[in-house]
Order: sequence, then structure tokens, then C-alpha cells
Amino acid sequence: MGSHGGGKIPPGDDVTGARECDPLIVGKLSDWVTGAAAAPSEPVTRSPSPRSTSLEVASIVLPDTTSRELAMQIPAVAACRNLIVGAMVQFPPTRYRGDERLELGALLTQPDPSTTFEAWLALTVDDVLFHGRAYAHVLRRDAEGFPAAIRHLPFESCTPILEGESAGGYQTVTGYRVTGSSRPIVPADVIRFDSSAPGILETGARTLAAATELELAARRLSAVELPAGVLQNEGAELGPDEAAEVLAGFQAARRQNGVAFLQGITYTREQLSPADLQLLEARAHVATEVARLFNVPVAMIGASPSGGAAAMLYANLSSQQALLVSTAVAPPLTTIEATLSLPSVTPRGQRVALDVQAYLRSDPSSAAAYVTQLLAAGVIDVPEARSFLGIPPMTSSPTIQPGKV
Repeated sequence: MGSHGGGKIPPGDDVTGARECDPLIVGKLSDWVTGAAAAPSEPVTRSPSPRSTSLEVASIVLPDTTSRELAMQIPAVAACRNLIVGAMVQFPPTRYRGDERLELGALLTQPDPSTTFEAWLALTVDDVLFHGRAYAHVLRRDAEGFPAAIRHLPFESCTPILEGESAGGYQTVTGYRVTGSSRPIVPADVIRFDSSAPGILETGARTLAAATELELAARRLSAVELPAGVLQNEGAELGPDEAAEVLAGFQAARRQNGVAFLQGITYTREQLSPADLQLLEARAHVATEVARLFNVPVAMIGASPSGGAAAMLYANLSSQQALLVSTAVAPPLTTIEATLSLPSVTPRGQRVALDVQAYLRSDPSSAAAYVTQLLAAGVIDVPEARSFLGIPPMTSSPTIQPGKV
């Protein structure tokens, strides 16, 4: 729902803010992933006994809850988030009363006076994706009492104030406490965007933890110096100086000759490849799992069910875009539209929608074929077809002058 004045929240509903990792854990993992600190020398280990609430990475315990900042360091997560948010900011807002299209008004033109509609929408969709909920503070109302200016409140900084407990275990929201503000905000001045789907940080905690674990392992292995081959002594034991002399002689002979002669020593070549060191196959599989977590077509982030690379062709671009909208974009899209259409936000009888067709017709040939079929079937007329394609209406009597096209 949107504005929750005195609303009820079921028990177990995560309304107290994002569940964060221990700051020390997040700092260490961030340093390892970004390279700011040296990776630990110990291998990635797990507890010998099964754990139901945590994963153990190196010498620290990685909880099943992951922060957004840590999740965004996973390339597949960043790619899925950018695809969904990048698609939604391309949907222009519209306002309707029945079949009549109305003027947008201040709320849908520039909701936040300090930024653009697209920037505000991106922040809101981001919180809906990762946390399943987003907040907006009403800054100003119009003459009829409807919001005319709102500002995005980061999910982590907004904490509902709960009071009492009914017989069914429900609590009442009496206000919202915002970090940095000395006074709480009344529920009527907060618009809450509740998603129909739970947040990614909740449902994908184990997948994100596994992806982080692989990133750490790949970075650690990439920094390990591995020998190209091994000389194994099969004769009398050699001292350190003698072994170093034999090794130096072998390396010098290898640089000068294409054929080697060994006596009492066996040479074995290491078979590790860069793909093995970077754990490419495992990371591709995790990327596929992350794409499924976001409901993004795996081909759109270069992942595939087999764990290898997949190609996106121009021929299937329109179908991939339509699939992205109907699966990954649909939950946050309906959340934004339904909340902005609430009677507490928009006058009764009006509804707010985001124009998805503007994004789907980015492929001109597919859009033209689609409109032609609708026109031939009598579903739309010529003016509607031209409007769908973004072509201005035809004049009744075009003027043709010599020398002008």
C-alpha cells in the first residue's frame, strides 16, 4: 500500500530496516573484492557440521543476510539491477481518467525538486528490488491536499515506529524515524511502496553469499604464483643449494634448447589453465542463478543454463525485451503504478501508468510489423498507429513547394 496512516503490519514483516552484516565483515569482504587489502592465505572453508543460518568464508562467518553494497559488487547482480532499472526509467509516466489522457502534473513531471523524475524512479525501483519496499516523504501538497512534491527516503535510513500489539499479533505504525532527523515523520506524510515480491536480499541471501564466496576465491587464486612445471628428484636427496643449482641449470637449458635431457629427475608440466584459476565455469553457473533470482533472461547478462556464454542476436532482441518486461520488470512496475494511483496520492477516478510501449518499440522493424498487424485487424486506426510509432499526425492538406521536400 502507499500512505499508511495507522496501518497494520503483520508479525515477521521486516519493517525495521535492512538487516546488515557486521561492519567488520563487510569491510573485510569489500577490501578483498576490490583489492584494497591482501586476500587471506587460508583456503575457503566451511564448518564441518552443517549450518542452517550462516556460511563460513575463510576465518570469518558470512551470514545469510547480505547488504546491498556487498551484493552490487557481484557483476551479475549489478547487470540484472541495471537492466531492470534502466528499462523502467525509459517508461514515460501517464495519467488517465477512464479513457481520457490527462496532464501529468507536478508529481509526475518532477516529483523531487532537487532531481529528475528518472533519478527518483531509479532510487525507488532499486529499493523495491533489493528490499521489497521503498519510502517517499511528502514535501508539498497541492490545493486539494494531494502530494505535489515527494523525496525518496533510503530504505536503510527509514525505520517505522511501532506501538502496541493486538490479539492477533499486529502492531500499529505511528510514525517513521529517519536517520539524521530529530523529529519523526507522521504516517500520512510517507508514501510506502510495497512490492508484491519479497526483496532480493531476503530471498537470494544464500545465492548472493555463494557468489561473493566465488569472487573471493577467484581473486585469491588469480594472485597465487603457480609453477609452470615441477622437477621431481628420483635419486639421492639434494640440499637446498644443490636443488637451486639444478633448477637454475634446467631453466637456462630450457631457454636455449628445445629438447631437454634429465638424469635422475622427472619433469611434470602443470595443467592448470587461466579458466581454472578464475573459476569461470562456477562463476558462470552462479551468474545464471542470479539471473533467475531477478527473473532476468539469462542471455541478457551473458549467462546460460549450461554455465557457458550465450549470444543475444538482433533477430530476438524484441522478444528478449518483451520477456524482460513481463518477468523481471513487471513486479516493480505494478508496485509503482498501484502506489501512485492510490486515493491518498492521486484524485479518485484517476490512475497513473508507465508507458511500456515506448520501450518495446525501440526496435523499429518489429514495432512497425506489430502496428501493421493491429491496423489490418481493425484494432487501431491510422492516427493511433502513427501515435504508437511516435510519428506526428498527418495534415489534411499537405503543402508542396518547389525546392522543398
